[in-house]
Amino acid sequence: MIRRITLSIVFLVCVVLASNAQAIHKFFIEEPGNVLPLLSKKVKMDMIDYEKEGIGKVFNNALGDGAYITSVSDTHISIKTSKSTSVEMILIPCKKDTVILTITTVELPAKDSRVECFNTSWQKLDAKKYFKAPTMKDFIVIPKGDKTKKETILEAIDFPLISYSLNTLPDFGTITARHSLKEYMSKDDYEKIAPYLKDELIIKLKTFKN
Repeated sequence: MIRRITLSIVFLVCVVLASNAQAIHKFFIEEPGNVLPLLSKKVKMDMIDYEKEGIGKVFNNALGDGAYITSVSDTHISIKTSKSTSVEMILIPCKKDTVILTITTVELPAKDSRVECFNTSWQKLDAKKYFKAPTMKDFIVIPKGDKTKKETILEAIDFPLISYSLNTLPDFGTITARHSLKEYMSKDDYEKIAPYLKDELIIKLKTFKN
């Protein structure tokens, strides 16, 4: 536990130093539209201004849907960009530059996420260098003595939907992965495979495995 907290503190210090005092606000506003296509620069600027004043306000996105900030710090921001979509951004320190990691989650109604990484100029990077995405197989655990095979469980899963969320202290620098099977499978079908499933996985960003 102490080691986990120590690593989290080191992570936070590294983020601040690596970002050269540039808070996530700046990169959120300058995002060119690949991650936040429904939010104009003006709307993003207004969102930050109201947030700094401590005023919770819902803004219209490009479709007239509601958008608002759900949480923000110097290194992390979470935004509800529409009724069915949310985005999280975090600054992660690397040797040569700060990397912006984003998680976009769509809920229709089962949640499904994608992770992307960018440099501070919003040029896309290979996300696999910073985050190893789990597969549905990683959620399956066969009890000792049970003859059921993982392949049998996988065959019962039509849509391997997985959602991600960024964690705060003491697990800062990690992502929680959750499967969304219960949200779309019938109750009977889900209950057949539920005993073999982990609800969630905690994944460390590769930069912070030391």
